[in-house]
Amino acid sequence: MSRVAEKIKEARMKAKLTEKELAKKCGLTANYIIQIESGKRVVNEKLAESILNVLGEKLDFMSMADVAEKEVQATPEKKNKAETIKKEDFYEIKPTEQWADALANIIKKFPIYDVKTNKVVGNKELPIIGKKVEGYNWDKLLFVQASDNDMESLRIKKEDVIMVYLTSEIQNNSIYLFEIENKKMIRQLRKESNNKVVISLGNKNNEPMVTELNKIKIIGKCVEVEVDLDKK
Repeated sequence: MSRVAEKIKEARMKAKLTEKELAKKCGLTANYIIQIESGKRVVNEKLAESILNVLGEKLDFMSMADVAEKEVQATPEKKNKAETIKKEDFYEIKPTEQWADALANIIKKFPIYDVKTNKVVGNKELPIIGKKVEGYNWDKLLFVQASDNDMESLRIKKEDVIMVYLTSEIQNNSIYLFEIENKKMIRQLRKESNNKVVISLGNKNNEPMVTELNKIKIIGKCVEVEVDLDKK
């Protein structure tokens, strides 16, 4: 069962609603809700948000990452259906003179999540060119805001906005967003041959932490940092 399916089921039970009652509130069928909660049906980001809103909950960025991963793994038929729904997340704009030659007049609004609290702290609007942002598929991107200065030695400071590419693969000495002991953090990772992972702040004065590979959940690789010069 996916994280988003678990979240929907837990929220429904917390609200003391049956599958049929929830389905009625969402304009869906009870069987559809049952399939979502059991993980038999892939639910897209917009529908997941809609269902959780009815239940008084929000889609956090971990659940959002899970939705994106499941949609990529869906069958072509299901994937095409999800992409059709996601088109509603886009809106047309009239390019300014500065953008006219570079952009395809379609932009996507990405929520920005605080790493530690999961709360949405802002939004980032970016042009989608050939279904990509900065060379990455837009539906595999996540934006987070650094919660502290722990990674200052690697030029990531508090409130910097970081673009994360959703992946579970580790490329040694790259910076990753991951979860360990129910806490999310950004650190430099190095995978060892004995299924160990070295977790580092990238600072020679701080001793790296070593843990088992199966004790961490990789959310994605940090591929770009937006620096606010006014805060430096």
